[in-house]
Amino acid sequence: MSAAHGKERKCRKNTGAAIFSSWRLYTMAAISSLLAMATMCPMPTMAAENQANAVAKNESATGKAGLKAVLDPNKYFGHAKSGYAAAKLCPEICAKLFCYCGCDLTDEHDSLLDCFTTDHGVDCHICQEEALIALKMKREGKNIKQIQQAIDVIFEKEYPFDEPSATIKKYRANRLWQPSKTVAPVKVKATASGIVKKKAYKSACCGGATKKH
Repeated sequence: MSAAHGKERKCRKNTGAAIFSSWRLYTMAAISSLLAMATMCPMPTMAAENQANAVAKNESATGKAGLKAVLDPNKYFGHAKSGYAAAKLCPEICAKLFCYCGCDLTDEHDSLLDCFTTDHGVDCHICQEEALIALKMKREGKNIKQIQQAIDVIFEKEYPFDEPSATIKKYRANRLWQPSKTVAPVKVKATASGIVKKKAYKSACCGGATKKH
């Protein structure tokens, strides 16, 4: 082999090594750049997916706007199913209404919504009717104040206890409407003995002050 030919082969070898070295450095730089971009804009991780699933599960359990979820109306039939379906469509309104069946004392309910997060509303026509009226008025564009007033006026006479509970007192203090001060107070007739007769317990759903659902 001539000296010139050997020199040419050595030159070509060095050139190839230089090209490979340059390509390797370019590739490493590109990978480093991609890693940096991934750090700045990370892809969704398994932990993030699990967190999202947990949030969705929690929202499903708590219902609309963080409220307790109304039971599935399809568990029931007839008027009970209609009542639960109505409550499910307007839980934010039911949460601001008082149920006049007496469940504030018998079941420690704070609002009408509580009647439909359990089986309580199945056999209570008062609970069901209140929910149906609330949904109807919502669809008519009525506001919470108007719905509260309608429910109170219609069902207040159904409240089975003589003495108002702490729950109903709180509701009356915070509801968005208040009776006019010019309205004459309701007169209560006294018995022959002069003693005012107490209201008989007449709630159709609770059936007694000690009944639990």
